[in-house]
Amino acid sequence: MPINWPNLAVGSILGAIAGVAADWQIGARFRMGSERRALTREYGSLAGRYVTYRIRDDGTHEPTGGTVEITWQPADALLEASGFHVSGNPEWHSYIKMSREYSGTGIGHYNNVNSIHGGIQQVIYSKKTRSFSVMGTDHVQKEFAHCWKSTE
Repeated sequence: MPINWPNLAVGSILGAIAGVAADWQIGARFRMGSERRALTREYGSLAGRYVTYRIRDDGTHEPTGGTVEITWQPADALLEASGFHVSGNPEWHSYIKMSREYSGTGIGHYNNVNSIHGGIQQVIYSKKTRSFSVMGTDHVQKEFAHCWKSTE
């Protein structure tokens, strides 16, 4: 059986293009899924209730009386955090993207419940103290520092 070299060349090129396209689509989904599973293993256990403290300029922690409820969203690989006033009324809500590269760190944008304003949060989780150090800025560029300590 003779080999038809032009057909073989065209078939090889089309096969290579189809392989690259498949790897691009399937490989990207596989890598994203793998990343989400790794983030879930690392950060899924952080879900829970935390008591909030304001960090004063001298480094002391002043209780605010409020709480933060954190849940892990595995489909999006995000921490969902909701802050509650001492009265139990919601104050703010945020989604925090945790980092795989810098373990225990994350960044998010929060929105106040009763307005369109919010700000940026940067968090660092300490396994030793089971708490988050939270630094951020609000919508008027005022900086703040809080600590969220686990109640469990």
